[in-house]
Amino acid sequence: MTEKKPLLGFIGQGFIGKNYSDDFEQRGYTVIRYSLEEPYQANKEHIRECDIVFIAVPAPTVPTGKKRGDGHPEVHFDGSTIREVIGLAREGAIVVIKSTIEPGTTELLQAHYADKLILHSPEFLLETTAAQDAKHPERNIIGIPKDTKEYREAAERVIALLPKAPYTLICDARTAELIKYANNAFLFIKIVFANIFYELAKENGIDWEVLREAIGSDPRIGPSHLDLHLKDDPPGVMRRRGAGRSCFIKDFAELSELYAKTFPEDKHAIMVLRGFEYKNSELLRAADRYINLLEGVYGPDTGKK
Repeated sequence: MTEKKPLLGFIGQGFIGKNYSDDFEQRGYTVIRYSLEEPYQANKEHIRECDIVFIAVPAPTVPTGKKRGDGHPEVHFDGSTIREVIGLAREGAIVVIKSTIEPGTTELLQAHYADKLILHSPEFLLETTAAQDAKHPERNIIGIPKDTKEYREAAERVIALLPKAPYTLICDARTAELIKYANNAFLFIKIVFANIFYELAKENGIDWEVLREAIGSDPRIGPSHLDLHLKDDPPGVMRRRGAGRSCFIKDFAELSELYAKTFPEDKHAIMVLRGFEYKNSELLRAADRYINLLEGVYGPDTGKK
């Protein structure tokens, strides 16, 4: 006899929650979807029926209205929505947070909701290929707040539900949380780096496409996030001038803030991180891209000269 499939819940139906939900349903699981949008609003109470609840709701980085000693806008991670919706899951349910969260958050949420098992599983979906990424993950990572048999069994149960991936890891929750920030920070830096070198190439009469291809051919670097899509757009409109989209701005800002708070004496490292933030803000302002996301993280004057 085969074990009965668990009833799954998904809170949040943005591109992350929707594509994971779609994949589970296509593989024969029953999924209850809840979000503030129609047609899922009516499912709020039904989340309590689920055995395993995945959470993919916004976890923004927002301005505090203050400035740090170096004049940089102070920001903070806002996990209030995640904290609120966990309460919809029943006692004894496994709750899997897919949202990007500050290191230590899973532990704090577990302490607040002692009647549930709370795990963190960072997502690595690209907005443009999210459906395929959900079906064919490169990594399945589960972070547990306590290293006990109960939590490891819960993590293994969740891993067993996911499509198989070349890399699988069960680790402590703080490691899982920081993996996601590190992943986005490296890509953020790579995009800004590409923009800086594009400007240098242009001023020296160098064909950027030749330079980009040569740089990306190094297997230690790779070609991803170096393409500025210059050929696809109208003259003067560059789609990837700066790192934008839904995660790069907020996650790099949070990582930079976290480092500055953890190592306030490390002025050089803070300057490096701040420099990438300032340059990215300038690029986005100049290209009129993702201004709403930029101002949502840092405030209305970010990147203005």
